[in-house]
Amino acid sequence: MPTVHPSSVIDPQAQLADDVEIGPFCTVTGPVRLGAGVRLVSHASVVGHTVVGSGTIVYPNAMLGYGPQDYKFKPGMETAGVVIGSDCIIREHATVHAATKPDRPTTLGDRVFMMVNSHVGHDATVHDGVIMVNNACLAGHTEVYANATLSAGAMLHQNGRIGRLAMCSGGSILSNDVPPFCMTANRSMLVGLNLIGMRRAGMPPEEINAIKRAYGEVFRINPNRSELLAMLDERGKNSPGVAEMAEFVRTSKRSICPVGGRRRTKRGAPEEASDR
Repeated sequence: MPTVHPSSVIDPQAQLADDVEIGPFCTVTGPVRLGAGVRLVSHASVVGHTVVGSGTIVYPNAMLGYGPQDYKFKPGMETAGVVIGSDCIIREHATVHAATKPDRPTTLGDRVFMMVNSHVGHDATVHDGVIMVNNACLAGHTEVYANATLSAGAMLHQNGRIGRLAMCSGGSILSNDVPPFCMTANRSMLVGLNLIGMRRAGMPPEEINAIKRAYGEVFRINPNRSELLAMLDERGKNSPGVAEMAEFVRTSKRSICPVGGRRRTKRGAPEEASDR
């Protein structure tokens, strides 16, 4: 039987695995499903159509499954809710909001680590192994690919994407898409490659070198999208990593963060800046 502190309130509709542990002053409201070994430490709140995968730990004052921050969504409208994978860590005051539509939930993969006060907005998709450090925020309809890291205070604009193994430094404000393996700083600025992350992920040295060449020879010159794709496609014939970068660019609906960001000319027109 689940272990539930007497001060907590559990909705009869909720489905709890036998070894779930619910600490003091938690609320579980609606048809929530908590998988094997899930632990709500204390003062956590899980509502609506929310599924929490096995082994996930939810810390005090985290809020999962509440309605989206969207003016178009009205109380009582149908939602697919939230689906959270296995072995996630959701720390204090973190929030994950429900989807705006009934067919596709806001989704966290396995082993996602949401640190204090981080936020995943409605209809977002967060893939396996993503780390969101304190105060990192994802707006609605965003997507963050596997093993990316958002450092403290990093923010991603609605409909934006962050590629696999990207590293967004603290305070990054991202209104453009971040390609796989890249590092960001400041406002929508690429500043290099996540070389340590690629090595830790077990990427072969020759593959890392191919990605380094592509970054130096292609991204650093900030070409337009068609030129960028043509150059990446050519180099991607011999490199799965570069081919992954090309496919990310090809499927982006927003523009790609430039190397060095953007600066203003004397007349105020935007101009690409180089990090060289």
